[in-house]
Amino acid sequence: MSMADIFIARQPIFDRQELVSGYEILFRSGPENRFEARDVDLAAHQGLERTVMSFGFDDLTNGKLAFVNLSRRVLLTELYALLPPNRSVVELLETIEPDAEVIAACQRLKGQGYRLALDDFTYRPGFDPLLELADIVKIDFRDPAARTAEAIERAGRHGASLLAEKIETQDERLEAEQAGFELFQGYYYCRPEMLKNRAPSPTKTNYLRLLREVGQQEVEFERVEAIIRQELAFSVRLLRYLNSAGFGWRYQVDTLNHALRLLGVKQLRKWVSAVATVGLAEGKPEELVTTALFRARLAELLADPVGLTQADLQLFFGGLLSVMDAVMDQPLEQVVGSMGVSPELAAGVLRREPPFGPVLDLVVAQERGDFSQMESLAGRLGAQPDRVQEAYRSAANWASALAAAA
Repeated sequence: MSMADIFIARQPIFDRQELVSGYEILFRSGPENRFEARDVDLAAHQGLERTVMSFGFDDLTNGKLAFVNLSRRVLLTELYALLPPNRSVVELLETIEPDAEVIAACQRLKGQGYRLALDDFTYRPGFDPLLELADIVKIDFRDPAARTAEAIERAGRHGASLLAEKIETQDERLEAEQAGFELFQGYYYCRPEMLKNRAPSPTKTNYLRLLREVGQQEVEFERVEAIIRQELAFSVRLLRYLNSAGFGWRYQVDTLNHALRLLGVKQLRKWVSAVATVGLAEGKPEELVTTALFRARLAELLADPVGLTQADLQLFFGGLLSVMDAVMDQPLEQVVGSMGVSPELAAGVLRREPPFGPVLDLVVAQERGDFSQMESLAGRLGAQPDRVQEAYRSAANWASALAAAA
């Protein structure tokens, strides 16, 4: 089993009594205590995944609040649901514009019990809807354009707490408190603390075995558990996920069998499918990973519009399988045969036979932007083109967010 070093950093946030109120969790590319890539979705997604699965939420936060950055894409796909609502502060990056989709997503987030923070906030006209929802507004104290009287007044008007970022001296700390700030963060207290872990990489054989098991009509938890037990990475990730993700279990989840049954068949299938698809495509172009996940999600979302509501999981696997020949460098017939899927699904993937084949054709037409073909297929399947477009947007966001963790 191969092992890889993974890194994350945390920086404490203090209140007026100089007590730690929480920790900002920061994704790191390597041991140099900085993030080198420019992909904010990658940083947001991997920071979120490592907080919950690779390090463990409790180990990172010491019982305090976790401040976790989200990009627009990760916000809209609601991947923050991995975090426990009562102990998490979701930070919106300063690059996120307050359009209708973002405001609606923030309202849903608040409705689920999460706190909302605006990171590196600089007031601009049109940002009041976000200020109305924000619990905490983070302002770069060393940036005069950000810490204006108007920004401070508007944040206070809506009841948000002010957090002064980049406090580097005692004078700045005192000045910030006098200006009305209640929380403080910066090098005056300490630099981000680097944390390192070792992440074992599951073998591709076991990725495939897991994918095959959860694709069966009747999932046998004992068989799934037996495969997961062979790979420490699967075991650790699943147990950490369930114990740290705010599921609200009354007792600690301490066995794999217990974890699998609590997760349930549908969520288990999706969790394994996402993890295994990304793992199997290691070394392949990122776009191939995105395509596989996109087709799976879009096919699943089309189940209801085309009248196959009860077959959403079969369509999900059909979408995945339609790209697996490229992912695994094997003929599609061989891949489908090895997966043990139903004859109906195999016929749909290989020969595009009903009921699943035409839906997969619709997925491919939408993917390629062949709108004439898409409208023709949608009409034959009884689906409204606007619902296909809506499903397309949702699937694209979901797939891109997951692929960013590859």
